[in-house]
Amino acid sequence: MKSQRKMLAVMAAAGSLAAGAASAQSNVQLYGTVDAFVGSVRASGDAHSTAAVESSGLTTSYWGIGGQEALGNGLNAEFALESFFRTDNGKVGRFDGDVMFGRNAYVGLNGSFGAVKLGRNTTPWFVSMLLFNPLADSATFSPMFLHTYTTPPGSPVANSVAGDTAWDNSVLYQSPGFGGLRFNAIYSTGETTGHQGKQNYGGNATYFNGNFGATLAVQRVAVNAPEFAASGAAYQMAYLAGASYDFKVVKLFGQYAQSDNNFNAQSRQRDKTVQVGASAPLGPGSLMATWVRTWQGGNETIGSARRDTTTLAYDYPFSKRTDMYAAWRYDKVTMLNPGNTFGLGLRHKF
Repeated sequence: MKSQRKMLAVMAAAGSLAAGAASAQSNVQLYGTVDAFVGSVRASGDAHSTAAVESSGLTTSYWGIGGQEALGNGLNAEFALESFFRTDNGKVGRFDGDVMFGRNAYVGLNGSFGAVKLGRNTTPWFVSMLLFNPLADSATFSPMFLHTYTTPPGSPVANSVAGDTAWDNSVLYQSPGFGGLRFNAIYSTGETTGHQGKQNYGGNATYFNGNFGATLAVQRVAVNAPEFAASGAAYQMAYLAGASYDFKVVKLFGQYAQSDNNFNAQSRQRDKTVQVGASAPLGPGSLMATWVRTWQGGNETIGSARRDTTTLAYDYPFSKRTDMYAAWRYDKVTMLNPGNTFGLGLRHKF
């Protein structure tokens, strides 16, 4: 009888230890966004409109798995693996040839000191751009995103910022909050023997207090920028300032971005981008409008040109996770005919 009670006590202790070990494991979650729209697509310079079912109207579709484990004394381990995909055809990535975990792929530690993440990390510059933009990271309808990271076919105005929205081989530091102030810094190694000057680095600061918000961001890109192969630039410096104020009946957004492509000591191309935008509650949903203009400065080989893009969109929520939207985009590049894009889409977050 005593041996049976002793065995039961051992089993109970083992069960308790197992439960404790399980509670210490990472709280792993699956999450993401599925977004698709049907409509008519025409970029500036296209001869005709194209009827299409496209992915990623308001948000670039992605899925991710992430988790966190408490290590004690306020220290936590964390990880995330996040992959873009195209809802319209089921392909991996934002485009053919995109990497599997193009959105984020990192492991890190966080605590009272902030967070440190190692791997492929979203850049602070990109975060500042989308936070002060009513259309956020929409790769189809956000003019600020389009001017920053895309180039219409045959356009004399190229995307203004070199590199991707996330950097490989990077270390990202995220500070704790100091009132409404936070800052982030990122460093990406070139991993090229004998060329230690080939690296990317940048950072941002954000401030939110009540209805007011502001940001400053800067980054230097020297590697993994396909644009340099065409332009011959050695590196690019990019700067951004943004602000927003919520009047409740309308929230206003503004941004100014500038990028300098350094070819050599005597030659430089400077691009300037201005954004004015607003969002306002309308019925159960939200109305969003924004206009962006980019001036692309010239040098001996690249002539000055301009791009103007305007978007008007309405987002209607069915629930906290599912919404429907309608959007129109007008795009005009110097020396090219204008293009109009219309879309009616559905987005679900999980």
